[in-house]
Amino acid sequence: MSDEVVTDATPSQGHSVKIDWRTGKAMVSHDDAFWRDHERRRVEQGLSIRQYCATHGLALSTYRHRVSGRRRNSKARSAPGAAAAPASFVEVKRPQPAAACVIEVVVQGVTLRLTGEPAQQLLSRVLERLA
Repeated sequence: MSDEVVTDATPSQGHSVKIDWRTGKAMVSHDDAFWRDHERRRVEQGLSIRQYCATHGLALSTYRHRVSGRRRNSKARSAPGAAAAPASFVEVKRPQPAAACVIEVVVQGVTLRLTGEPAQQLLSRVLERLA
């Protein structure tokens, strides 16, 4: 139950054709140069990956896998032995909670409960009137 090569494509041609044992369909496998060329053309044309794949009949998932995998690998290889930048942290101060102010006003069985800034504003007005 393994893939079997069907055509006489050689690695120098940059691709090979295999039969998918699950579906029986022919599958073309391309080398990295094929995907680099497509990525270069996609960028030149200014298309999204989805648009480019639809236009050129490429499998979106395969394109993303091959191109993003190549990018990850090239970034990892780009600076061999280079030390990673030291981690830096920024202190984040949590805002101090305002003094809890809760006011309840009960009029004819209806309860109005205010908290926070509205409660402080109402309390200030009431205290001003009482003064």
